[in-house]
Amino acid sequence: MSAIVDRTVLIDDSEIDLFIQRRFLEVYSFTNDLIAFKSAQEAIDALSANANDSAPDIIFLDLNMPNIDGFGFLESFERMSETIKEKSRIVVLTSSNNKHDKDQAFLHKNVIQYITKPIKQSDIDQLKKILGKTQS
Repeated sequence: MSAIVDRTVLIDDSEIDLFIQRRFLEVYSFTNDLIAFKSAQEAIDALSANANDSAPDIIFLDLNMPNIDGFGFLESFERMSETIKEKSRIVVLTSSNNKHDKDQAFLHKNVIQYITKPIKQSDIDQLKKILGKTQS
């Protein structure tokens, strides 16, 4: 089974959530390369530094994090290089099922899906459709 996307970034401050999400994405052969960050700032720094070589296809983003939250990341993302903004799509993966949070997330054009944790097979199936990768 070939991966759905080449490179994926996970951003979540919870070690447990990162472990669960990583495992799930591995089991479903979602990506060839998975990079995890425990803070939005770490991810912003890494993505900005490597902007032209290795922009991820998908960024899974938690909203509720200390210091810079998911919305802070989204604002910083909009100031990143055109290369990243053209290639990377963002999936909000959060414990928040607040309608206001969902509406706010979708104001950012790179946000393509909003998933309430935990991620499920149906979420991956929906993401495949959004990405136009429905062949199995």
